[in-house]
Amino acid sequence: MSSFNQRQCLILTQGKDIHLSGNSIQTENFAIQKTLRNGGKIRFKIRYCAELQGFCLLEVFLMKAQNGTQIANMSIPNGGSTVNAQQQEQEFSIWEPGDYYFLFKMSCNNGIFYIEDYQLYWSASILSN
Repeated sequence: MSSFNQRQCLILTQGKDIHLSGNSIQTENFAIQKTLRNGGKIRFKIRYCAELQGFCLLEVFLMKAQNGTQIANMSIPNGGSTVNAQQQEQEFSIWEPGDYYFLFKMSCNNGIFYIEDYQLYWSASILSN
């Protein structure tokens, strides 16, 4: 008898086609029910391009909707333009279910970030026989 790991995955929220040019953009609220208390991991994945005139950070903040508290963040440094889409992924620590939103910002106003898509997902390994 053999056993193998299967991956269970649940998309918590996703979005696409966000243009940042010095302005910050806040997403609509979304509900999270699966947290680290349910086991598994919560990861944030983002794919983007940039047209910049110098160094700039793409900053992503996960905020609790009820009180505007920052729960997690990700800073992506960029030193210029990227023709091909870049992808970054990071684990987020989310312990409490509830309503959340993302806030996307640029650290300076020297170009454009185009977020092709992003996804926040919960995943866990399941041992099967």
